[in-house]
Amino acid sequence: MPVAPDAKRKQDETVDSYLYRVGSNKDIYNLDWLEIRDLMNESTGNSYNESTWRKRFSSFRDGVEYAKKSFVSDNEVVKEIEDKTLEFQKERFKFQDQKREYTNIVRSQARFEHLKDEIHKSILELAKHKPLKFVPPSPTLSNTKANTLWSDWHVGSEIRNSLNTYSLVIFKERVKQLVSKVIETGRIHNVSELTIADLGDMISGAIHVSTRVQASEDVIRQLQIVAEVIAESVAELSGHFDKIKLITIIGNHSRLIPNKTEALHRENLEYLIPWYLESRLAAFSNVEIVKDTDGYYIDEVDGEKHVYVHGDLDHVASVARTLPQLLGFVPKYVFCGHIHHDTVKEYGRTKVISNGSLMGIDDYALTKRFYAEPMQKMHIFDGPRIKCTYDFELK
Repeated sequence: MPVAPDAKRKQDETVDSYLYRVGSNKDIYNLDWLEIRDLMNESTGNSYNESTWRKRFSSFRDGVEYAKKSFVSDNEVVKEIEDKTLEFQKERFKFQDQKREYTNIVRSQARFEHLKDEIHKSILELAKHKPLKFVPPSPTLSNTKANTLWSDWHVGSEIRNSLNTYSLVIFKERVKQLVSKVIETGRIHNVSELTIADLGDMISGAIHVSTRVQASEDVIRQLQIVAEVIAESVAELSGHFDKIKLITIIGNHSRLIPNKTEALHRENLEYLIPWYLESRLAAFSNVEIVKDTDGYYIDEVDGEKHVYVHGDLDHVASVARTLPQLLGFVPKYVFCGHIHHDTVKEYGRTKVISNGSLMGIDDYALTKRFYAEPMQKMHIFDGPRIKCTYDFELK
């Protein structure tokens, strides 16, 4: 096992100070006396055995204790000893903090790997019993492009209030309606290339008390369900469009740590969705799967750049101002989700388009007197500009 960096001898440490530090903190540094022997011999150029260093430490420690008891409090020797003792204690606490942070990182990574293993098992099982077969589409002989915004599905939520009902059964029915409407709209406009923008919050997750109360499935199951539904939907759509690009953006409901101030941006369970889809849709030659970079994805249609975001990091009222400062260009369109409302607003050269949610009004929104129909969007492009917009209301 590698030795902790803090257990190494410091540049200005005497031999006895170094021996006293590592001997006093050997449990914190996870050292035994054989390892301390190796460290001391390495730093001094000696080849003493373990017993020699251990006895020297004991003698030095006894001397320190004797000095502390024997000298008066204003004695310089005692002051130096107290300063050294304080320094050792600081080092000890610092190392304990480092160990705690490292343990948290390892725990998050282990959880992520466990989820990946569980989902991998489900992929293998599904591929065996429910294979997805690629049926090449008939060429459209056109250059028309379109996108469809899929966001805020919140799979796992169970909603039953006076204005809305949402469950796994209703979720799957609404997705079927959505896919059917995308196919029909694509046929009407003779669309050749379709961009599917998964804008995040596809699972309910467990970041808020209200979502935990309303969740009908655990997080692993939520991921499995939504990833498979997306895979099956894309497989069906692939038979109707010459080319499909699937953009995946992470949302905030799938972060590993509920407290957003403590959570790392890349510790997000929705990063498992494209990993799942790449395996499940490997045989689909006309499907391209791409992932976000730090919560955004830059796309281009006929020379005009557009940006896709979830929306938790980019408020609809300010994103047209902040994104150009970050990215170094002014996007024609910014597509986002998160707020569960269908909004379109121009800010100078940029139009910000916000998608609704698939689940509709939940209990939290109801208590705040916010209302929105379950819906998703589709846009038909004429060159780099949107020619027409379809708001698909889903029941």
